[in-house]
Amino acid sequence: MRSLADGILPRAGKRALTGTVYQLLLYIHIVCGVIWVGGAFAIQALAILVSRSDDPMELPRLGRNLELIGSAVFRPAAILLFLSGVVMTVQNWAFGRPWIAVSVGLWVLSAVAGAAYLAPRAKRVAALFETEGPASVVARQLIGQMFLVSRLELVSFAVIIALMVFKPGS
Repeated sequence: MRSLADGILPRAGKRALTGTVYQLLLYIHIVCGVIWVGGAFAIQALAILVSRSDDPMELPRLGRNLELIGSAVFRPAAILLFLSGVVMTVQNWAFGRPWIAVSVGLWVLSAVAGAAYLAPRAKRVAALFETEGPASVVARQLIGQMFLVSRLELVSFAVIIALMVFKPGS
């Protein structure tokens, strides 16, 4: 009996993961991608709504919540996404395939942007709103810059998804 994975496991001759294990890893990979990309998209939509609000407290609340969501939701999802992708690639694909190499590069870029840029600024924004209040000009400027970087990340996520679906060069 053939499994779904039989049609997507291209490496004959190399010890490939069994169909069930591959499917489980693929499931984890997709769910984590949905959490990461869907969450980032939802946050952008929320940021647009909050930026249009007359309530000066909404942006500080969003800033505090983004810090929590980033560390408690996005970071674990991104790590599991990457690890499941690495195991599937090592066992069944190759990092030299263009769609995998570009996807990994964009993932690394996003992870670095999150860890080195977005996370520290989210903490700084929360602290600024705490000390200067909801009208903090600096905090509002920083959060605007964070949203711009996040929107650029969404573009890279769209590219990664297209690469994963179409697998150019395979």
